[in-house]
Amino acid sequence: MHAARRARSPAARGLAIAAVVGALAYALRALAIEPAAIAHACDPAPWQGACAARSALLRSFVHQEIGWAAFAAGALATAFRLPRLAGVALALGAAGLVLYSYEPAAVGALLGLLVLARDSAHAPSAAISTA
Repeated sequence: MHAARRARSPAARGLAIAAVVGALAYALRALAIEPAAIAHACDPAPWQGACAARSALLRSFVHQEIGWAAFAAGALATAFRLPRLAGVALALGAAGLVLYSYEPAAVGALLGLLVLARDSAHAPSAAISTA
């Protein structure tokens, strides 16, 4: 039963997760950040109700916190060769690229992708013996 399931490389899993996170970040950007109607609705009380989450996210853009988190995760994943942390760096990098933190996010995503690609290249063969 397990032989029928295709084994995915860590890089393929990381890219799939990064694509989903990037799509969710884009939906968040298009539905909650950019519409003028939401900005005007949150103007009088930006830290109350649902506007508080929007305001916190907007505040994170000031210092590019999502991108720097991706960069830190990518640097640590590269230094210690941690594939799971590399996947986190790739996902945070995808979100940072969409959510206005593209400079450090791009470097963090690339570092994560390099670790995942290296891990995939050195992984044992996906061939499963049926004996």
